[in-house]
Amino acid sequence: MKGDIREYAKLGLVHHMLYPECVQSAEIHAATLLEFIERTDIETFDCCLPYGAEFRRRLVPAIRECGKSVCFAIHFYPLRTLPLAAKTQEERDKCWTILDDMIGQAASIGAEGFIFGAGTPSFYDASAEDFAAFDRFCDELCTKLKGHGITAMLEPFDMDIDKKFLYGPIDACVKLARRITAAHENFGFELDMAHLPLMREEFGSAIRRSAPYLKRVHLGNCVLKDRSHPRWGDTHPPIGFAGGEIDVPELVVILRELLDCGFLDQRRRGDLLVEMTPFPGKSVDFTVADNFARLEEAWRRL
Repeated sequence: MKGDIREYAKLGLVHHMLYPECVQSAEIHAATLLEFIERTDIETFDCCLPYGAEFRRRLVPAIRECGKSVCFAIHFYPLRTLPLAAKTQEERDKCWTILDDMIGQAASIGAEGFIFGAGTPSFYDASAEDFAAFDRFCDELCTKLKGHGITAMLEPFDMDIDKKFLYGPIDACVKLARRITAAHENFGFELDMAHLPLMREEFGSAIRRSAPYLKRVHLGNCVLKDRSHPRWGDTHPPIGFAGGEIDVPELVVILRELLDCGFLDQRRRGDLLVEMTPFPGKSVDFTVADNFARLEEAWRRL
């Protein structure tokens, strides 16, 4: 492909995946995020905020003034233990106590999107009541986010490999999107390419079916074939990681489909983010440079 990929996409990174130690330390989270937002090789990023009012007082104005677009990810929400598809009033109250605070955080940093996974139960274990409860949740979430000008972005996950979430298969996600967007314009998908092999979805087909609702795309990797591998499942090793499912040839397929469906376009550049942990024994900067180089190589091969 002639020209720079940045003419067609706003490239970005996901902070909390590049610095996995921030999950255990609010100090590391804050320090690395303050450094991260100053990067000159990205236009957009995903983040969440650490616990602690003092950290947030420093981070919020810095993020708002950094000159980049940002999406808030509910990384600290306990999706495996507290379902968003809550069916009892007690569960709903617990859920919204956390999420209302997160919506406030997203609004405070000027987030354009609010990225969330469906959580449990798994698609294969769910009842009609679970799906109806999640519809109600999405309806309420979109209503609350609309007042802040924020789009709700559902991230599909695997159903029976690692996360085992309710959504889920692309066809089911599309049907959900049709229902929700009938009443709410601020709903769509953040589609993570690293999840598609775990969902038994083909890259091209998944992109084409989800294209009408595609708001943001993550590029990454996963280890699927070797169950004994320490990085098996949804652990986000970098693109090109030995034993992984995604490298330059797969990126070529992905970029071609994103170009064909109009997500990558010079008139309206799509948000394209690389989400990965660092290569073992390598720095964040080495990993970012390596994965951006692979992305650029794939673009040249189109």
